[in-house]
Amino acid sequence: MKPEGFPRYCRIRRRPEFLRVQGRGTRVHTRHFLVFATRRRSQANSGDGTRGDELAPTRIGVTVTRKVGNAVRRNRIKRLVREAFRRRRSDFPPGWDMVWIAKRGATEVVFSDVLSGMHVVSRKLGDRRR
Repeated sequence: MKPEGFPRYCRIRRRPEFLRVQGRGTRVHTRHFLVFATRRRSQANSGDGTRGDELAPTRIGVTVTRKVGNAVRRNRIKRLVREAFRRRRSDFPPGWDMVWIAKRGATEVVFSDVLSGMHVVSRKLGDRRR
């Protein structure tokens, strides 16, 4: 795997996974996003390249509702969040699932805002690990 790649096992893709994180996760607010994060353990044969006793890699899911903007704006926001995570994945402690929900003002977000939000969230998750 490339060091900055974004393989499938780093993404939350199924609705039950999104709901689990949003239901049990801790909240972190940033200027443009509400982030839910919860710990998870790897399961045997989960397809993420880890054993059952290791922490699984951190995964991310992005949700942008129609209230935020049209399809072009929603997809742009999702691309920015995924790219920021792809570049800063090593900043996050392993074993977390995160769901990033865009707030209404997220249509004006730029890449540097998303990176600073990633930094805030990774710092808070690192504090919770201790």
